[in-house]
Amino acid sequence: MQQSIRQAFMTKLQSKMRLPKGVYLSPMVRGSELAMRELARKHGNASLAYSPMLRDHDVISVHQIIFSKDNEPDQQHRFQSFKELQIDKAGRTDSVEEAAYLLHETSSTDTSNLVVQLCGSSPQSLGEATSAVLDIYHKNCATLPFGIDLNLGCPQECAKREGFGAFLVEKDIDATISCIGSMRQAIDVYCSRVTTKPTLSAKIRVLDGGVDDTIVFAKKLKSAGIDFLAVHCRRRQDKHNGEPDWDAGREIVAALPDLPVVLNGGISCFNDVTLVTERTNCHGVMVATGYLSNHQAFNSTIQSETSTEPKSAVELASQYLDFAEIYPPPSYLYIQKHLRWIFRSSLQPENDPSFNATDWKYWRVKMWSFLVRPYLRSVEQFRGFLALYVQQSGNEDRVPDSILRLVSDVTFGSVKKAGKRTARDM
Repeated sequence: MQQSIRQAFMTKLQSKMRLPKGVYLSPMVRGSELAMRELARKHGNASLAYSPMLRDHDVISVHQIIFSKDNEPDQQHRFQSFKELQIDKAGRTDSVEEAAYLLHETSSTDTSNLVVQLCGSSPQSLGEATSAVLDIYHKNCATLPFGIDLNLGCPQECAKREGFGAFLVEKDIDATISCIGSMRQAIDVYCSRVTTKPTLSAKIRVLDGGVDDTIVFAKKLKSAGIDFLAVHCRRRQDKHNGEPDWDAGREIVAALPDLPVVLNGGISCFNDVTLVTERTNCHGVMVATGYLSNHQAFNSTIQSETSTEPKSAVELASQYLDFAEIYPPPSYLYIQKHLRWIFRSSLQPENDPSFNATDWKYWRVKMWSFLVRPYLRSVEQFRGFLALYVQQSGNEDRVPDSILRLVSDVTFGSVKKAGKRTARDM
C-alpha cells in the first residue's frame, strides 16, 4: 500500500516537472564553474547546467562551519569569508573552502537552472549533504537549485580510491540504491516546509554487463526516487575514449518510457545534438569537452546543420575571460583548463605532420608551455596571453576589443610582470 502511494506521488511530481529539453552542460571538475555555466547559457544554447562535482563530506563541513551556533550570527558574512581563498604555489586550494566558494558563487539566473552534483558512497553522508545543499541555497539565495545529482559514473583514479562514481556501482549496487533513497528522503523532508522541490537525478555509465544490466539498474534507480537519468554511453574502462554506444542509449531510452533520459558522450556540435536526439529519442543530451573546446558550436543560430566552423580560439577564449572577470573561478587552474581546451587544436595540432612538439623554439610549443606557468594567475595576464597568441600567429583577422590595446607591445616578459602588478594592487 505504501509503495502504491509512493508511486502515485512520484507520478504526480514527474507530471509537474519542467525538465528542459536540449543541451545540458555536464558536471566537470574545474570546468563547470559559474563563469562557464553563464557562458554556456548565453553563447552555447545550454538549457540546464551542472556544478562541478562536490564531495559529500566537504559539503557537510561547509554547512557546519557556516551555520554553527558557535559562529557569529551574520551568515552572509561567514559565506563571504570563503571568497578570499588561500591558493598555494601550485594553484591548489583547501577542498572545503573550494566547495564553499562553489556553493556560494551564484547569480540571479543561475540557481533556477542549476543541478548540484554530489559524490560519495555513504547513504547517511549523502543524505546529510543533500540537506546541507538545500539549506545553504535556501538561506543564502532564498531559492533552491533546479536539482541535485549523484555521480555514479566517474571512472577516474580518485573515484576508485574513494569508492564513489562508477566504482561504487560495480562494488555494490544495493548500497548505490540506498544512497539514492537517502537523498530522495532528504529532499522530501526538507521540501515539506518550502514551496519548491528540486529534482533528483543520477549520472551513470553503461555497465560492463551490457544494456540489459544497465536497464535493470536504471529501473532500480527510478524506484528509489530519481526524477531523470543521465547516461554516458561508454563503459567505465573507456573513460572518454572511443565511440559512444548510441544503440545502447536508444535501448535504455526505449525501456524507460516514464523516466526522462539524457545521453552523454562525444557530442561536439549542434549537428551531433540533432543526430543523437533523432537516433535515440532521448529527452536531451549532455556535453562536456565539446563545450570546453568550442561553446559556440552548440548555438543553433550560429552553427547551421552543415557547418561546425568555430569562431577563432582567441574570440572563444576572450568570451570566457569576460565571464571569468565577472564571476571569478576559485583558482587560476580553472582558467588554465579552459584555455588549454580552447587552444589545444591550434597549439597542439594532431594532424599536422610538420608539427614537432619538442621544438621549444617554435612559437606554438612555446605558447602551449607558457599557458601552464604558475605565475599566470589573473584575467589580465590571460588576456595578455591572447594578445601574445595574436602577435605570434600573425593570422587573426578579428581581434577582440578587450585585448586590442595589448597586441602591439606584448611580450612573454610583460605578461609575466603583469602578475606582479596585480599582486601589488591586491
